[in-house]
Amino acid sequence: MLRRTVLTSLAAIILLGWCSPLRPEAVSGFPTRPKLVVVLVIDQFRYDYLMRFRPYFVKGGFNRLLDGGAVFTDCRYDYATTMTGPGHATLLTGAYPYAHGIIENEWYDRDQKREVYCVEDLKTRTVVNQEKSIATPGYSPRNLTASTLGDELRMATNYKAKTVSISLKDRAAVLMGGHDPTGAYWYDVGSGRFVSSTYYMPTLPAWADEFNQKSPISQFCGQKWQALPETPGANGKIFSEFEASTGEPCPDPKYLGWLDDTPFMNEVELAFATQAIRSEKLGQGPETDLLTLSLSVNDYIGHAYGPYSKEVADTTLRTDQALARFFDDLDKTVGLDNVWITLSADHGVAPSPSYIQKHNLGIGLAQPASIRSAAEKALTQAFGPGPWIEDEDEIYLFLNQETLKKHNIPEAKAEEVAAQAVAAQPDVAMAFTRTQFMTGTLPNNPIARKAANSFNSKRSGDVFVILAPYAVATSNPSGTSHGTPWNYDAQVPLIFWGSAFKPGYYSNACQPTDLAATLAARLGLTQPSGSQGTPQTSSLK
Repeated sequence: MLRRTVLTSLAAIILLGWCSPLRPEAVSGFPTRPKLVVVLVIDQFRYDYLMRFRPYFVKGGFNRLLDGGAVFTDCRYDYATTMTGPGHATLLTGAYPYAHGIIENEWYDRDQKREVYCVEDLKTRTVVNQEKSIATPGYSPRNLTASTLGDELRMATNYKAKTVSISLKDRAAVLMGGHDPTGAYWYDVGSGRFVSSTYYMPTLPAWADEFNQKSPISQFCGQKWQALPETPGANGKIFSEFEASTGEPCPDPKYLGWLDDTPFMNEVELAFATQAIRSEKLGQGPETDLLTLSLSVNDYIGHAYGPYSKEVADTTLRTDQALARFFDDLDKTVGLDNVWITLSADHGVAPSPSYIQKHNLGIGLAQPASIRSAAEKALTQAFGPGPWIEDEDEIYLFLNQETLKKHNIPEAKAEEVAAQAVAAQPDVAMAFTRTQFMTGTLPNNPIARKAANSFNSKRSGDVFVILAPYAVATSNPSGTSHGTPWNYDAQVPLIFWGSAFKPGYYSNACQPTDLAATLAARLGLTQPSGSQGTPQTSSLK
């Protein structure tokens, strides 16, 4: 009897050892986990920036990752709506919009007859300090229909692991953070404060409130955004300068508006992230913690000036230097030997229309209004007076259901007429219909596959518009945008750095969905619920 009891106990111990998802280091040959995983996302950051500007990088920033990390040189999104909301959701869920539900930054809701913001939540309020929330509606991940890497980490550790998500943009912080993080924080430009929402917490923690009260934004008062001496071709150019009125205090709302469009904001955001690491003691507990961090100002500047501008070059070099300081501080706080770092981006970006036209690359400016007009005209000619289009954006046309009923026109027939008219426009490459998505009758080509990965049956429109290559949906010829399946929008960095990864350059095709899949596999976690990524095992030690 005693012998049986001992054997039973030993069997239980062995089973516990194998089943414990966060203790595989106990198994012979399985490497240890880090204390902290940092998922670093740079908003609107093309892969080629790392190569074009590498001669000007400092030792401890991007070069730290490029020299010591597993660098994937051909990482491209396999979906069409390359935007901030979908990109951040995709990176941390390992899924595409058809599964995670974030089809655009905002989309038209037929039931509510209005545009819906991807992270809006009218049941929440914005949290601004230690004492209260305010009447302004907050944000939450309620529209996200898949779990994230952080969700899986939290569940696997019985919520002992800490996960913190930070960005200047609310949608980036919310969608990276997942459904139940320790905290999610974003920047309110009107007040110059990092805030959260009552979805996550009733009031800000003391450390965040203290940071806001001593915010580093004031250190940039009186400064100019002037090109670094090493910025190629800039020759010390002053890009922008805040001109305060006599006696005007700094910082004030006008100054905050100016600062928000300068690369100094990366320094402010990284300072907040550093304080979060220290105050939340990330990487200092018994479990692996997760910090997701998205640098947003690169996107603001990229939209304004384009990827081949001196402003983007200077911002990239300043980002490099700011990250070098952040990594050095992380080394002092946690120890980089205990940290894994990943780097990617939510999307790339097209050249500006003026650049495109100068170099004869394509049409330059897209004309979304003419696309809607063409569909409306064709439907009127085919079926009678409208209005036929209820709503449109740069991706979707939504047909007017009342007009369809009035003329007794089948939806599939109206969709086909509209799609044919749209596809005939010079700034459109292809157009697909809801019926094609729902019946599996899309053309057999890579662009149609990307569109299918973007289509969500409950949220997407009736006609899916693919702009022509180098047709950019912007009103500013010297600025630019993104949101298409073409490689200038789709190709982004993917780097894994830390003790678990083999340094080197990997030219095999991969996708940003592989980020969450690789980390989940290496951490011994269940893959996020909708993940379609492939663990990049060739890069694992």
